Amino acid sequence: MLDLNQMSVFIKVVQEGSFTAAARSLSIPKSRVSRMITDLEEKLSVRLLERTTREVRPTDTGLQYYEQYKPLFEEITDIHERISDKQKEPSGHLRITAPVGFAIKMMGRWMAQFKQAYPMIDIEMVFNDGDIHLIRDGFDVGFAIGNLEDSSLIARKIDDTDPIICATPEFIQQYGPFTHPEQLNHVPWIKMASHKGFSHNACFNHKTSGERHEVKPKSAVTVNHNEVAKHHIMAGQGVSISSTFLTFEEIISGRLEIILPEWEIEQEPLYLLFPSGKHQPKKVRAFIDFIIECSKELDELMNQKSGLSKDEHLNKMKDFFNNPI
Repeated sequence: MLDLNQMSVFIKVVQEGSFTAAARSLSIPKSRVSRMITDLEEKLSVRLLERTTREVRPTDTGLQYYEQYKPLFEEITDIHERISDKQKEPSGHLRITAPVGFAIKMMGRWMAQFKQAYPMIDIEMVFNDGDIHLIRDGFDVGFAIGNLEDSSLIARKIDDTDPIICATPEFIQQYGPFTHPEQLNHVPWIKMASHKGFSHNACFNHKTSGERHEVKPKSAVTVNHNEVAKHHIMAGQGVSISSTFLTFEEIISGRLEIILPEWEIEQEPLYLLFPSGKHQPKKVRAFIDFIIECSKELDELMNQKSGLSKDEHLNKMKDFFNNPI
């Protein structure tokens, strides 16, 4: 017979990584947690968790069980709460992960607004430029930039990152003027990359003629963190592909300049990731809807740039990011 209490304890152990932490989170004795997991394993006739002195991790079968069951458990919980009228608004603990650079510029603003709109939802944010396994690491939703590998997760594109290529005025004076992407094959680059080797593409399309040109960057510095990369760009050590929302302050002040503005760099998509399932918990649905609305606001701002001068567009960017909530 299905025991929802055992299921909820198993989910919490996987998320917390130990019986002790799960017991503390659930406010029950550690011995009870251990007993409930053992009973569940005996009922299923399979080992769900590997126990060591340092941590508890799911077996392959346990991870599969967790990935398939967690959305169902949350759906059942959501149904019970709605029927009993205990949840008039979204509530619960929402765990989110995102790349560091995106989080610094966007998540603070967006999440403060989200918390204001949904005060009953407790938010936990973890920012990491490395690889995150959404289900195994206990996240409800996550953000990812760039092309994705095949996954059992649902990936919903919410925007493009509006990439630009930029450098300091001094660097441009030394190596420029730049009139064609071909010239970028012969200058040093500050290259953004992950530890798996992913990096921004360097494919340029001319806005008028449609000419396409792919550059093969010669990296002087390779780094997987936007803020660190920006220090090297500001030191005049290379050109780099960045995003307007990460460098608008430096561009407004004149410390960085956009190179080859008549060329467009192929877009890097921004995705919102969440586990598959017919029904998402109310807190997750609220977050997804909220982020989609935020992205529409940003997308409208980005689309305005075609009818604005560079200064007008950057001033609108400044207002968007700096205005109080």
